Amino acid sequence: MKIRKQTYSLDQYLKLMKAETIRTDQDCQRLSGQWNANMVNELIATVLTDNYIPPVILGEETVNGITRQWIIDGLQRSSSLSLFRYANTKITKNLDEYMVTYQRKILDENGNPRRDAHGEILWENVEYDIRNKTYSQLPEELKDRFDGYQIEAAIHQDCDAMNISKLVRKYN
Repeated sequence: MKIRKQTYSLDQYLKLMKAETIRTDQDCQRLSGQWNANMVNELIATVLTDNYIPPVILGEETVNGITRQWIIDGLQRSSSLSLFRYANTKITKNLDEYMVTYQRKILDENGNPRRDAHGEILWENVEYDIRNKTYSQLPEELKDRFDGYQIEAAIHQDCDAMNISKLVRKYN
């Protein structure tokens, strides 16, 4: 079985899940929603601070010329990120590191970027408390960071339903 590596933006990956191009309902896979709030909080904070998350593992199956991908390992991570992005899930107050630093443009009274004497845009570092926030409550800069986060996938190619079930049992 050949394995291909692919990197998605988190926005792209979650849209593929939402469209069911990447399937979450493989019959041997345990159900999503198994993580507690603290685990979800830490995962979201990891994304917002651009730290490392292990790759998800997908199985690729082609039936009658139609290719589908199934989550083999990483369903809890994937579903937790999807709930935060699309279902208004809130980061709770129980979080070890809740201040996220990001850069933003300094704006003038008209909302235009301020510039220095050389015409360069002025920037500032901002700390933002992510506790009790949903995706929609994040500043645009942190939404962009979340959506642009690079998630790696290892894709087992040329699988059939039996191979995928076997891989789910093996990784779990």
